[in-house]
Amino acid sequence: MDNRPIGLMDSGLGGLSVVKKVIAKMPHEDTVFWGDQAHMPYGDRKQDDIINLARTGLNFLLSKDVKVVIFACNTMTAQAMPTLQAETDRQIIGVIQSGALLAAKKTHNLKVGVIATTATVESRDYTKEIQYRNPKIEVVEQATPKLAPLVEANEPSAVRQAIVAESLAPLQDYDFDSLVLGCTHYPFIASEIQAAVGPQVQLIDPADQVAQYTFNVLKRDGLLADRTVVGMHRYFTTGKAATFSHMARAWLNAPGLTAEHLD
Repeated sequence: MDNRPIGLMDSGLGGLSVVKKVIAKMPHEDTVFWGDQAHMPYGDRKQDDIINLARTGLNFLLSKDVKVVIFACNTMTAQAMPTLQAETDRQIIGVIQSGALLAAKKTHNLKVGVIATTATVESRDYTKEIQYRNPKIEVVEQATPKLAPLVEANEPSAVRQAIVAESLAPLQDYDFDSLVLGCTHYPFIASEIQAAVGPQVQLIDPADQVAQYTFNVLKRDGLLADRTVVGMHRYFTTGKAATFSHMARAWLNAPGLTAEHLD
């Protein structure tokens, strides 16, 4: 048993969609979250830049003695995870494999869409991982670089819907039955995405599978917390703590949440 916290990191607020599922699945675990709002979005950056930024977050979480690290960011998972996993003995859990596994399980017509940042789409990791599980599945990936900044800006509903519709327009001629939300920011605008693609398409949120996989890893390695009290959660951002706190309180239904600023 191990009462050290679970570490999670993202380029901004998006990783909170994973935090929410992790807390629900493992309510007795402590967590530490690092969000790099000062440098988001990551999706249009070069790989070396993404690796260096992610390394900063990883080192911060390791300084908090976390027992496992979740890259709650598809771009980090695709562009930085292999390099950084080689630099630490702490296990790093990404989101792409979980999303691919869920998509392969859920599709009925063997046609899957993926929306993600430019960096994630260019890696083709979702196509590789989905087709690894079932080579018969057709995958179409679409870069939607405007969506993560849209979430961070907390725009009104009408603005969100217009930008989502514009971003997803290139997919209108494809008849996929499942759409992977390949950026952890996207669950924040799931209703707008659903409206854009129609009710016949099921949205795949990798966060559910990530939480389950993390639980399985901790149980396998004897790292689950051995307490019965509810876990404690700390949030750090390189951006404006007040803005982060306001949005995180609403998303996590945690009225007392207060994030800490990091230079």
